[in-house]
Amino acid sequence: QTHRPSHHLSNSIHQGQTMANQGYELTAAQTMNKARPPATRSVPPGTKARPPATRAVPPGNGAARPPSRTNGSGNSAVRKAPAGSGAKKGSGGPKQTAKKRAMQRAMTPEQRAARKKQSIIGGITTGIVLIGCGAAIWYFALGAPTTVEGLKDGLGTAVNNTKTKIDSIGDVLDNLDGIDWGGFFKDDPWEGNTTVTLWNEKYIKRNDGGLTIPLVNSLTAEWQKEFEAAVADWSESDALTLSIEILPVEEAWSNEKKCARQGGKQVVCNGNFGETGWVGINENEVSNNRIISSVAKMNEFYLRNANFYHRRFTMCHELGHGFGLPHTDENPYNRNQGNCLDYTDDPEENLLPGEVNFIALKEVYLAQEPTRRLLRRVDNNDGTVTETIGWLINEDKFAEAWGL
Repeated sequence: QTHRPSHHLSNSIHQGQTMANQGYELTAAQTMNKARPPATRSVPPGTKARPPATRAVPPGNGAARPPSRTNGSGNSAVRKAPAGSGAKKGSGGPKQTAKKRAMQRAMTPEQRAARKKQSIIGGITTGIVLIGCGAAIWYFALGAPTTVEGLKDGLGTAVNNTKTKIDSIGDVLDNLDGIDWGGFFKDDPWEGNTTVTLWNEKYIKRNDGGLTIPLVNSLTAEWQKEFEAAVADWSESDALTLSIEILPVEEAWSNEKKCARQGGKQVVCNGNFGETGWVGINENEVSNNRIISSVAKMNEFYLRNANFYHRRFTMCHELGHGFGLPHTDENPYNRNQGNCLDYTDDPEENLLPGEVNFIALKEVYLAQEPTRRLLRRVDNNDGTVTETIGWLINEDKFAEAWGL
């Protein structure tokens, strides 16, 4: 039941309250049901009485609305709407609908226009976002198919790739028990290389920090401890100035995405590269005999469940190659030298860079004390001798320039 407010009802309530204050025992409901006598007006003698005024009903509007019926309690009776008509379920009911309509009527034309404009803009924005997402999926995930068959193939490939990326990390060795760690070095691409490969000269500040490059941390959470330890160890060298750039990664990312090469930087990443025979590998990009980028990879197939010593040794070893250093020894079964660029079957004894590694870095990346050297001696016809003496800081460049 709903109260229908009207001018007549409010006046009746007010009148009922006034009469109660004067000692009458009339309730508001009784007052509403009590008929009100029609108002009369005195007419001067000799004048015809004017008939009561009536309001004309415009054509087409039908008869005037009859007074509301009341129930026993004095409240206006409301007829229920037939099933299936009226307000929809969940729309808030008649009260909410009436309130919404009242708010709309209260709005000025400018407000209604602004609200309509906002709705249009919101719809356009949503459409653009949906189109952009669809285009990205069509191009990157499905391979930009142009036919229905191509679309089906793209969907199948996308599903298989996603499943492979998510499941591949689980296809790893449980541990390294019974595996000869020294045997992993037989396929090392650095094997047999005993010379230092320098970075491009633009990344070297010989009088101010030596080799100055960023290390891109593209590792998952499981490798952060080993990475931080290895970076701290290598940073002990005066010939290295290293900064860290973090590339947030997810477990299901592809190895190609995590290990993407970046110019002038060493990217450090991990992934399940499969049963390759190597636990870690470093791939330096070289131009004109100088390194211009580097990628160090940790192979989860072997190292996912390996102990901390195997993982830390591998991290230190591959970072060292990224700085251009060769191995210090390539026999994993002889006496350990105590540095992570020494082949070993017992990584726990070779976890850190050694003094031999720091000396090699200093020799190639920091300015050396110049040495005085006779470059040329010429006997002149007049019996005098002309000697050309220079101060050398780079023997290799001197030999190259003088053809020695």
